[in-house]
Amino acid sequence: MTNRLARYIGNGNVEIVSKPVPAVPSGGLLVRTEACGLCSGELMSWYMDRKLPHVLGHEVAGIVEVSEDDRFPAGSRVFPHHHAPCLRCELCLAGKFVHCPQWKATKLVPGGMAERFVVAPENLTDTVRCDDLRPQDAALLEPLGCVMKALRLAGSRDRAAVIGLGFMGLLHMFALDDPVGYDLNPGRVDWARGKGLRVGDAAKPEMVETVFVCPGSQAAFDFALSMVNPGGTIVMFAPLAPGEDLRVPQAAYFRDITIRNAYSAGPNDTQDALSLIRAGKLSADQVVSHFIGLDELPKAYQQMKAGEILKPMVLIP
Repeated sequence: MTNRLARYIGNGNVEIVSKPVPAVPSGGLLVRTEACGLCSGELMSWYMDRKLPHVLGHEVAGIVEVSEDDRFPAGSRVFPHHHAPCLRCELCLAGKFVHCPQWKATKLVPGGMAERFVVAPENLTDTVRCDDLRPQDAALLEPLGCVMKALRLAGSRDRAAVIGLGFMGLLHMFALDDPVGYDLNPGRVDWARGKGLRVGDAAKPEMVETVFVCPGSQAAFDFALSMVNPGGTIVMFAPLAPGEDLRVPQAAYFRDITIRNAYSAGPNDTQDALSLIRAGKLSADQVVSHFIGLDELPKAYQQMKAGEILKPMVLIP
């Protein structure tokens, strides 16, 4: 059986190729993909070009076709995290799941942006059944889990602002209570307002207690510093490019500003994301602009990278 998949080949280009379906690992799963989102992190050339060739996709949900674990029987819908911790090491016991050696070593094979992929038993520590969810909503669990971690690390969620109203920024906006959002892209501003979200005037930003910074840039951090109250918190949600170090002015010290970083997510964050979606607080229709077929992904990749579209998600019948 052949397996069509989307592979990043460098210089911002993606190709659709056919490869054999991988063998099911002992104790693992074979999953038929139903929905897979294109992650904004997969648009960063500096990050992707060092992984060539690389099969895209980790925002994924699908139907188990072959199971060697009774918790996830054939026919069930699952979300498997592409990285999963051991839950036993010192780092895991301290809740630092994304720093667990197993977390760093695990992945989906060949990747989620394929007609079929396999899940190793090690990944099942952060795999959940979601038969009650639509596949496009279940595919939000990985990115939303990252947002739930950012909210947890921030502590206070009152009087919050979100900088950047791309897909990840929108997830923050829906997960928070009455935040204000900012973006320089008119299309993103229009989308957010069309979904009933509150967008502020970047020329006159509101003073807030917590700012979530979704773009990885010095300019975005500086903007956050201009609007956070003394004693407030800035959460950096994305890294700066290699060779760029964040400059933190002395004003942050004298104003007692806390700066937190939020990298990826662990099983606890997955569960928080699952609860939010099951509560009806968020659906894919609110944050995904284009539901497409696998063959349309190479073009959509270029469009999302250029900022022409908000977010594509591949649906595979």
